[in-house]
Amino acid sequence: MSIQLNGKPGMRLDMPSIRTSRLLLCPLRAEQSSALSRLADDPVIANMTATVPSPYTLEHAQAFIADAPGQFAAGRTLSLGVHAQETGELTGVVSLRLSTSHRSGNLGYWIGADYRKQGYTSEAVQGLLMHGFTVMNLNRIAGQCFADNMASARVLEKCGLSYEGCMKEAFLKNRAACG
Repeated sequence: MSIQLNGKPGMRLDMPSIRTSRLLLCPLRAEQSSALSRLADDPVIANMTATVPSPYTLEHAQAFIADAPGQFAAGRTLSLGVHAQETGELTGVVSLRLSTSHRSGNLGYWIGADYRKQGYTSEAVQGLLMHGFTVMNLNRIAGQCFADNMASARVLEKCGLSYEGCMKEAFLKNRAACG
């Protein structure tokens, strides 16, 4: 699948695969639905993200994987599975919500419980940032996290993002304002 940023020729991009020192960020495949649902069905992930439901079912995973190429082709979101290069195991997901008219993106990410505190999240986010700026020619990439998600705030800081402020009640989670 591909995206055409700002409708300009030469800006058309295929859904990428991105290698870092230990990880491969690439499109998820239908046969990874079970692994994705097992990883994402974690109350910590649901509580610390704006869009991951709990429970996270096989049907959620199948829909997410099936929808990702169309979201990218429409210029809305680039979502990639985070895989350990050594084993090929799926460890999490990184994404960029895109605003093609502004050449900007907003980071989203989570890593499964067994893979936390190993630097995978920061490495995956850094890989996606590099791709966004150099290959996709984005002008700005931002990240947000809930105020009580200190681990995510550390990832953003470690990846070179600067704190710009608190957006109070910027998200609805389970029909309640938070952020």
